[in-house]
Amino acid sequence: MDIPSQVALFRLAMSEDGSRCQMVFIDQKQHVMECVADFSEFTSFISRLCEAANEMVKRQGAEPGAPDAEARTVNCQPVDVSSAAFQVNPADDSIFGALVSDAGDVIGVRMRPEIACQLVRDLLMATPARGLEPN
Repeated sequence: MDIPSQVALFRLAMSEDGSRCQMVFIDQKQHVMECVADFSEFTSFISRLCEAANEMVKRQGAEPGAPDAEARTVNCQPVDVSSAAFQVNPADDSIFGALVSDAGDVIGVRMRPEIACQLVRDLLMATPARGLEPN
């Protein structure tokens, strides 16, 4: 059984148009793993890293609210979205659009159709059921 090694080097590069990025991981044994990701995949990757980092803090037994725990907790603040608009990009069938925060900040979003379906499913599953009230 091959014993896993730690990441010794990480490189990140961006395409000229900013639509894709390349991540290269090299471990202590000089094994190379290369990944190419679009914006939504990279955003998801970063979000999962934040979740993993916060879970590591929990598993190390740090008490919530302790100064040490707060210093080590990764801050991935959500954005309060007040509106959103999306459409299909006819060139590559990706879904693109924007989320607008309560403060007026605009966050551009571009994703593959299967990611959009997953997002919609997750949003519907996370939305509390509410009865319809008559008008």
